[in-house]
Amino acid sequence: MNTNFKKLWRLFSAVFLVALIFKISPVFAQSPTLAEIDHLHQESTSKQDYENISSQIDKVLAINPNQYKWKWRQARTQNALAKKSEDSKISHYDKCILYSTQAIELQPDSAISYFYRGLCRGKRGEMKGVWASLGIIDPFEEDMKKAVSLDPTVNHSGPHRALGKLYLELPFFLGGDLDKSVFHLKEAVRLAPDYAENHLGLAQVLIKKNNSTEARESLHKLMQLTDNTQDEKLLSLREQGRELLEGLSP
Repeated sequence: MNTNFKKLWRLFSAVFLVALIFKISPVFAQSPTLAEIDHLHQESTSKQDYENISSQIDKVLAINPNQYKWKWRQARTQNALAKKSEDSKISHYDKCILYSTQAIELQPDSAISYFYRGLCRGKRGEMKGVWASLGIIDPFEEDMKKAVSLDPTVNHSGPHRALGKLYLELPFFLGGDLDKSVFHLKEAVRLAPDYAENHLGLAQVLIKKNNSTEARESLHKLMQLTDNTQDEKLLSLREQGRELLEGLSP
């Protein structure tokens, strides 16, 4: 390798490193790939981060509008933006529902699209204060059950986790069922055993069923998975788990 080539290689490496730091490479700025978008989503923490992702996806869809893989990723981004927004949550949830529905129309067997549509339908209903309405519950349940039938592993077994939480939180006269909740949350743990939120959900329903022994096991696993973390979401889950552990009888 001659000296000039080495200099060029060092220059290219430096430029690439700077691009990674700012999360936009020269190629990415023009034509992002699905893998790049997924990586950015995983690393993002702020509203501005997600707005950048949404903008990049819009560029792709402006050229190729019938791409379901980009549609559901835009739905995912809108869901994330809703969480980060104070005054435009419903608007983002509406967009999430729109893009996930379009993705389903393009690819009817897309489990992840059903998952995000159900999730955003439920969150939008909560925002409007009508979560206890059958008009919200039924579509949510249908989407999550469809996602389970197509691929129950998506989003760390998100469809099972969502159904488990649904049956845990609903009053019995609207379909609440602790046995169903246990089933779905145990499935979530089985399919995604290293995802902390699954263990928290399972512990919550086990406590309601007065099963302190298994609940404690789930909470210890949660504490193990969140040990030494700096992630805000994981720290929140850990704190919830710690409070539940303290409330359990010896």
